[in-house]
Amino acid sequence: MRKLLALLIAFPLAAAAQDPGPQPPYAPGSRAPRYAPAQQRDNWYIGFGVGMGDGSVSGQGGSLSFKELNYDRDPTRLALNFKVGWTVTPRLLLGLDITAARAQASGSGLTTSAQITNYDAVATFFPMERGFFVRGGLGLSALSLAYDDGFDDVTDTYGGTNILGGLGYAFWLGKQFNLTVNLDASKQFYGSSDTAPEGSQFWMLYAGFDWY
Repeated sequence: MRKLLALLIAFPLAAAAQDPGPQPPYAPGSRAPRYAPAQQRDNWYIGFGVGMGDGSVSGQGGSLSFKELNYDRDPTRLALNFKVGWTVTPRLLLGLDITAARAQASGSGLTTSAQITNYDAVATFFPMERGFFVRGGLGLSALSLAYDDGFDDVTDTYGGTNILGGLGYAFWLGKQFNLTVNLDASKQFYGSSDTAPEGSQFWMLYAGFDWY
């Protein structure tokens, strides 16, 4: 009887000694579990932007503003952007941009316009992965000057190269959409000439809508 009583007492004590008790959520020294953020960029992106801007065309030591190119009439100014590219890292994006700054005026039977279009390879960098960003690129450009008075419809186009720089801020909308505020500036080079435009430049302020 004494042996049986001793066994009955020793068994629960031994079981309690082997029970390690409640365990921590992760072992000391190991990394805490990581979860995918609710908002993150995919491997690629696409977007567009709409806004306004202004520019000028230079050559032979002089310069004409978009307004002067429209015969000193106040033109309607429009800035457009389209982009597509790849997410290299959470901070760095590389892509192709098409950017256009246009000014057009109509009245008294005369329509004129000036447009600068860039076709660029662009890098966008987010220092803190989201929010503020800077961007820069280079590529090809086309300058178009149009004149239509109902009798003569003439468009002159000049090709060249450009450099582009900009900055902005991206606001997350949902899981994969960004609303951005962008300020870009660009300078174009068309080569030396005695009669044709040799350079141009523009700035544009626009809202962007990007999908990742």
